[in-house]
Amino acid sequence: MSAKVTSLDEALGSACESVPGVRIGALALLPEGLLIGGIGAGTALDREPLVRSAVRCLGTSSALARTARGAAEFVEFAFVSEEQLVIILRGLVRSRLALVLVCTRESNLAFVLSATRQALNVIETTTDLAEWGV
Repeated sequence: MSAKVTSLDEALGSACESVPGVRIGALALLPEGLLIGGIGAGTALDREPLVRSAVRCLGTSSALARTARGAAEFVEFAFVSEEQLVIILRGLVRSRLALVLVCTRESNLAFVLSATRQALNVIETTTDLAEWGV
């Protein structure tokens, strides 16, 4: 593992500290579906389903656009199950960036969404992603 990947993982972990109940997370590039950072237990293979989900939900800018309203994009998805919350966000500053977090269900959805938005903002504004072409 390179030093750059480790520092990106550390930046992701630091940015997501305020998100309650994070079990696992992935930072990915769209539309390629390239995993560039991760947090939580497991390996890159454990994070691959998160990246694939981000690509399916946010993959291309025109996939979900409604022509009657212009080029509207979905920038976030929240999936709620009995045991967990899955949050998928597209970067607002860097639209090729996606953050996917899986959190425990005990936390309030609105609080998790708000904290996740703040975490992605921190990553977008403070992390050097030039190596990844972002």
